[in-house]
Amino acid sequence: ESSGINAEYGGKSWNSIRDIVFKTLICIAPLTKVEQLNMDNLKANTTQHFHLLGFDVLLDEDLNPFLLEINGFPSMRTDSEVYDSLMKKTTIPSPVDEKVKKTALKGALHILFKNQADETYCPVVTPEISRERIQYLIFEDCRKLFTLFLKKSTLRKGSMLGSSGFRSFVRSCKILHIIPGITNADLDLLYIKIIQQSDQSSLKCLSFLSFYSLLLTLAVRRFPEDSKYEALKQFIDKCFDNYTVSNK
Repeated sequence: ESSGINAEYGGKSWNSIRDIVFKTLICIAPLTKVEQLNMDNLKANTTQHFHLLGFDVLLDEDLNPFLLEINGFPSMRTDSEVYDSLMKKTTIPSPVDEKVKKTALKGALHILFKNQADETYCPVVTPEISRERIQYLIFEDCRKLFTLFLKKSTLRKGSMLGSSGFRSFVRSCKILHIIPGITNADLDLLYIKIIQQSDQSSLKCLSFLSFYSLLLTLAVRRFPEDSKYEALKQFIDKCFDNYTVSNK
């Protein structure tokens, strides 16, 4: 308001920024859960860690936000480096950095310890936003399906799905029944093709992202008239239904 920005207008801009953060987190959460399996296999303590991300957002003259980048290891320094007239480097306090980064750490610790005493904390992922962005939870559904068959894989890599796990997926979810006309040979060729297109081609197994690509390819083939989201949602639902019946 002191800068001539209407409070309501600025609030809408902040909500848009929160929406960017939410979409990002809901998409990467399944990946982090899958990678956590590697830590579990190494018998690491997986209950005592968190990761702080730094979102760089640019606002245009109409306060529309644009995501520039996400820093996996953001600096938490609260000072700035400057050079004097003799080009000697020194540091000076940065009130802006101190305010922003202290608030970020405060929020992270609030989430970590679930401290309800501080009423000033405002979470990014609220139930209202979750309902509006429910379609993004499809990635979590993919993860649940993926991890079901990691245990059936003969690989010793906790977050990679080998050929035995893939065949178990095809058999338990009755993929040949879900997609009329498809054969085991077709599925084997698709398995190889998806792996060759990924950055894990040398390992000859499926990462979570590769498995997601495979699911999407199969879903679009089964439901070509629907949107990719609707096709994937229906396909995953059928996979879970068939898996439940197969394991009764």
